[in-house]
Amino acid sequence: MNKNKPVLTLIALSSVASAVLPLTALAEDKVIIQAQTYSENEQRIKIKDGKVIFEHDFGADHTLNLEYNWDSVTGASPTWDSTTGASSTVESDAVSGPSQCVDEDGKYYQLCRDTRKIDGIVGDGHKDLNELVYRNVALEDFRNSLSALYTFRTPNARDELNLGLSYSKEDDFINSGVSAEYLWNTDSTKNRSITFGASYMKNEVYDYLDKKWNNFDLSNMQIGITQVFNPTLVAKFSLYTMLEKGHLSNPYFNVIRKLNVAQADQPLYFKYYIARDSRPDTRKAGGVAMQASKSFNHDNAAQVSYRYYQDSWGVNSHTADIKSYHHLGDKFRINPALRYYHQSAANFFKAHDAKDYIFDQTGFATADHRLGAYHSWTTQLGLEYLASQATTWNILLGRQTQSSGLTMKWLHFGVQYKY
Repeated sequence: MNKNKPVLTLIALSSVASAVLPLTALAEDKVIIQAQTYSENEQRIKIKDGKVIFEHDFGADHTLNLEYNWDSVTGASPTWDSTTGASSTVESDAVSGPSQCVDEDGKYYQLCRDTRKIDGIVGDGHKDLNELVYRNVALEDFRNSLSALYTFRTPNARDELNLGLSYSKEDDFINSGVSAEYLWNTDSTKNRSITFGASYMKNEVYDYLDKKWNNFDLSNMQIGITQVFNPTLVAKFSLYTMLEKGHLSNPYFNVIRKLNVAQADQPLYFKYYIARDSRPDTRKAGGVAMQASKSFNHDNAAQVSYRYYQDSWGVNSHTADIKSYHHLGDKFRINPALRYYHQSAANFFKAHDAKDYIFDQTGFATADHRLGAYHSWTTQLGLEYLASQATTWNILLGRQTQSSGLTMKWLHFGVQYKY
């Protein structure tokens, strides 16, 4: 499965820029069960997801939050391939769709040699670009994850210490994480607090072609300040930084490279080869996040947020959100949301449908659309039914459309029981 698939955890900093900022933060003993379906257009990814969350207070000063998540992924991931499909051949023990880049001896090289024969030679490259096509390669995978978050509150100042652990495993991807966050109330009124946090994730990705595990690490640090202006208005401002280091190239994406295969004393003779996605081994990133929550009356509230992100690969993005909450009588609440996202492309990205989509023989290269330039709109509508003081049912519909043509839809269903 693709190593860039999102990892759902309870780690304190994993959603530093998009976490909900409540007007009141009260721990409660509860159990939550959720199910979700997600799909993309053009016969691409489909996900079925299930989740169980358990939260319990041990007195006034200690809270434990446990989450177990499982999901199945099916569908196809788009990448460059030969029209014969030879470069998409996978080994019998592979469950995903990496490209089979081998030479005539079955040995892997940086350049995919394509297993078809040309003039009696295996892997002689392509003279005609029409022999190469950007298409979906089938994949299937399953994931299980477990995370825990422990919160300790100091008896007098009510400062909070959050400690998190997480573990996620797929057939070809393993993620382990730890985090720590401290919330310091600057005075006895608790109207202002400062948050310091850090997290670390160790990731392992299996490459079916090299038959080995590759590692990359993700470190995250953030500092934020939260201000309560009055009983109905809360705001938060955060600065964050992230560092990824290790094998960051994605083994499930290909690019096309142009090589001069002529001998030294011959004129130029170019051929085209399918090559592996190639990225720098370090990615530094950072940005700012701002949120504000406003309660207008007992039945209506809203939250707005903005996030800016930039990294050393040339990607920068802007995310703006608005959410609102409206009670309809005593039993129902609706939660509409709207998000706009805009992203620039990485400096080594070329889209498969661009005028110039061919890479030189050397240098970093990717055709992964997630590193391209695009913008998107996301709409979401949630409905909650307060069956009793203890039980709440909810359903949520969401849809995202990207300027690249990709469309995503999801349906979420869940129940929460307070005990």
